Amino acid sequence: MKKSILILFFLAAFFSVKNVNAQANVTASGISIQGIARDENNSALSNIDQLSLNFRIYYLDGSNAEVLILNETNNVKTDNFGVFSYVMSIPNTVFTQICNTPAYLKVTQGSVVFSNEKLQAVPYAIHAQNGVPTGTIMAYIGSTAPEGWLLCNGATFDDNAKHAKLKELLGNSLTTPNLNARYLRGTGTVTGREAIALRGTQDDAFKEHNHGVSLTTSTDGNHNHANGSFERLLKRDGTGTGTGFDNSSNEPNINTSDVMSNAGNHTHTVTGNTANAGSAAANETRVFAYGVTWIIKI
Repeated sequence: MKKSILILFFLAAFFSVKNVNAQANVTASGISIQGIARDENNSALSNIDQLSLNFRIYYLDGSNAEVLILNETNNVKTDNFGVFSYVMSIPNTVFTQICNTPAYLKVTQGSVVFSNEKLQAVPYAIHAQNGVPTGTIMAYIGSTAPEGWLLCNGATFDDNAKHAKLKELLGNSLTTPNLNARYLRGTGTVTGREAIALRGTQDDAFKEHNHGVSLTTSTDGNHNHANGSFERLLKRDGTGTGTGFDNSSNEPNINTSDVMSNAGNHTHTVTGNTANAGSAAANETRVFAYGVTWIIKI
């Protein structure tokens, strides 16, 4: 029995969309494969109704082993010239793997390998579905990341070719940034603002300030207790008393007296707090906010 061979001559992508917008939504996608089936004598295998072929898309891991992305087996029909056409369906669950890895397409019939070629370019429709560059962080209203994205919750992801580009952008890390309860801030510097490094984090802070309250009293306290003829202070020293007066040390000297000294200028220390402001229930200072889930593109 003659062994058949296959010559692939055309690969193209196709897709259908719901509407024509800048962000078209892909509803069906596939790779259109056309080729000529020939035998070992280079004769076309013409008018075959049931030529069973296997189509396999894969990538190579670090050990150069094949890692399957997609596998299909189906019958094709050849025309008078041995030409056949086949559309290999591409589900959106494998878009990222095909876009982010050096993918290969292998076509076989039984144990015979007809073609095993690297895809030289990402088919347009699949690349368009990929949408945004790897490493893009977006706000998302949902608790589960959509296909091709990961939650920015500090979780660990698999070390494989699918995540190779993201791992590189994260500084060779296999952990997504933990953006729970965090805002995003641009890197670089601007006058009056603190800088933040790429992939860096900053804790909350409140800039030092005061409220301009002066708590010092005036110094005009110089005074005495003089009041006309009573501006002298009786001395209690038990000496110099007149005849017939008590000479005890615990009684004032009513015979002689001294001038009362001035108290002198002085200040009064005042302590206390300004009035409380803000919400007693809040434990942070924050801007107006709306809750979202941060996701990062694989």
